[in-house]
Amino acid sequence: MLVFFNKIFAKITSKSILYICILVIYNYTWRLSMINKTSSIEFKKYGSTYEEHMSVKDNNLICRKLNTSGRIISHMYCFSCPVYIELTEGIASILIGNSLEPDKLETFAIHHYLKIDANKYFNIIPLSQEIESYLITPANYNLRTEFLNPPYVYKPIVSKLQIEEILGYYYVIKSPNYRFKGEAHKHYELTYVDHGSLDTTVEGTTYTLNSYDLMLYGPNQFHTQQITKNKSCSYLTVIFNMDIIDDDAILNRVFHCDNELHNIFNKFVKASSNSLPYSKTLMLCYLQEIIILLTQYDSLGETKHISTGPMQHFQDGLLQEILDYMNSMITEPLTIEEICHKFSISRSSLQTLFRNNLEISPKNYMVQIKLKKSKELIRENKYTISEIAFMLGFSSIHYFSRTFKQHFNLTPSEYAKKLYR
Repeated sequence: MLVFFNKIFAKITSKSILYICILVIYNYTWRLSMINKTSSIEFKKYGSTYEEHMSVKDNNLICRKLNTSGRIISHMYCFSCPVYIELTEGIASILIGNSLEPDKLETFAIHHYLKIDANKYFNIIPLSQEIESYLITPANYNLRTEFLNPPYVYKPIVSKLQIEEILGYYYVIKSPNYRFKGEAHKHYELTYVDHGSLDTTVEGTTYTLNSYDLMLYGPNQFHTQQITKNKSCSYLTVIFNMDIIDDDAILNRVFHCDNELHNIFNKFVKASSNSLPYSKTLMLCYLQEIIILLTQYDSLGETKHISTGPMQHFQDGLLQEILDYMNSMITEPLTIEEICHKFSISRSSLQTLFRNNLEISPKNYMVQIKLKKSKELIRENKYTISEIAFMLGFSSIHYFSRTFKQHFNLTPSEYAKKLYR
């Protein structure tokens, strides 16, 4: 029996153990990032909650309606005895602390009725347009009202960016020596290069977009496009109207797409050919997510650089090893079980690794790289569609064509015909 357990334990490598630690820390961090409620353990240092209405007569208490001063809190209440707050209508938070120091104050979403301990500073922040709350106190109490300097300002979660309409979206393949003389219009236009290299001149400045690069043209920006290299270029163009406060950070520059952005573009393309309800609304959502990530591009780069510790390095290294292996086996019928066995990782851990970093399952990633390779082989014009399907391990040309169209909204044959138009 001991030998049996030793064999089992031998399969649990240092990589497996460290990966388990990563998952635990990741889940714990996720919980900490959420808004706390008054029913959480964090609220215990200020008071407690209860569910039944407080009996005023039985406990010799006074009940009065609590007036709220809006979302700018300029003063705080402090009672010398425990008091009770009952929110009966609407949604609200409580701003509370042991002192008036701004960095020591905390906010909690009000959940259930509240008992506030003595000598706590607090006030109510209305979140919905209308709230109704009551303050219940002993008949005899001492109250201090203290001014808060600076006042606390609640910042609601509202949209600062709105994609109003997508006017057009096109996936094109242009041959070498292609040249577009240029235009200017009153809309935003996004160009995302899927393969190859594209030169674009915007108001006299020339930029080069390589594979997985994108650029955004603003309203009334004159821009040209041309291919100067002796290879074809395929790219996606999206023309849209957008309401944004400030677009300076996303214009007149080239962005290189990481896995997150690349996956969102894939979702955008997939939604464009989907007939399910609200698929076109999803396209607006994906495009808005892309624009938001572009506005955060520089900050996210710094954050990733600062926050990358030993565990993240390990996770990145393990993932890269797996991706390299999958790419090397692109022409083989590789299974998920074989990947798990080779890297001593469970199926669920492998799924989590891919979902957290690539937002895609290992199986779908394998399909994606096979389809990407198929486009390269079609561009080489050395093999038939049937030969390419066989080379990449698809079970039949029909399955290959169907999968290709699901991802790119055109069949392999249609893609080949568009290559040198």
